[in-house]
Amino acid sequence: MKPCVYTTLLGQYEQLNEQPLAMASEWRFICFTDDPTLSSTTWDIRLIEPLFAADIARSQRQIKILAHQFLPEHDVSLYIDNSVRLKVLPEDILAQWTLSSGLSLFSHSDRETVMDEFLEVIRLGLDDQATLLEQLNHFQMHHPETLKTEPIWSAMMLRRHHEPQVSAAMERWFQLVLRYSRRDQLSSNLAFAQCGLMPNVVAGSNLDSWCHSWPHALGRDRHSPRFNPLTGQLPALARVRQAELAQRQEEQAQKVRHEEDRTRTLARLLYNQYYTD
Repeated sequence: MKPCVYTTLLGQYEQLNEQPLAMASEWRFICFTDDPTLSSTTWDIRLIEPLFAADIARSQRQIKILAHQFLPEHDVSLYIDNSVRLKVLPEDILAQWTLSSGLSLFSHSDRETVMDEFLEVIRLGLDDQATLLEQLNHFQMHHPETLKTEPIWSAMMLRRHHEPQVSAAMERWFQLVLRYSRRDQLSSNLAFAQCGLMPNVVAGSNLDSWCHSWPHALGRDRHSPRFNPLTGQLPALARVRQAELAQRQEEQAQKVRHEEDRTRTLARLLYNQYYTD
């Protein structure tokens, strides 16, 4: 087994995050980049030409998803987004995360369903809205069960990337990213299902776990494009889910306000009692 950790940094989108633990690990740490001036004390820098010069996001997804193409000399890989910082050695992650299916990764700790992820991406304007709407309609018509599944968080992925079922699922995943949204977490579950891959999904906070912290976005370009939401054109099922989430948020806000009012009332009672006595 020849394991490695790898990341990719294209288009000078942000500064490279060093990984101090790399010095104590037997795994190779590899960074794919198109910046010939990039240097690192913890990463093995590998220059690469982006697949699409005018589409850095999908060029980055190609390297992220197709590990079997870019790391032929390695059997096991731990992909991490550049904004992820490891808190433990990759050897420890391999020891804790099972690779019985060939793929292990976190579930999305902030979304319940893939539909919820669609709605959030649309709300934040993170991709072309017409593309998102087309993809959402396609899923609703042909793969409605996918919209109900729990989404994954793809900023960390441990893989035996040469296993046929894993590589087939990755190829299918990248096809969907090319055809539809560049937001790869929208299409991962469908790709896995179509290829019969059932990954080991790990529960835990995406922000901070025993093995990582996120995000560490150093010098990130805050002027990346945003797209105006098209919420009025959402399909009916999406609008229903949107209303459900809004109602839930309002109920939670009401609970918070109730607790704040209760705390203030109790404080006033204690204050009056103290000074009355």
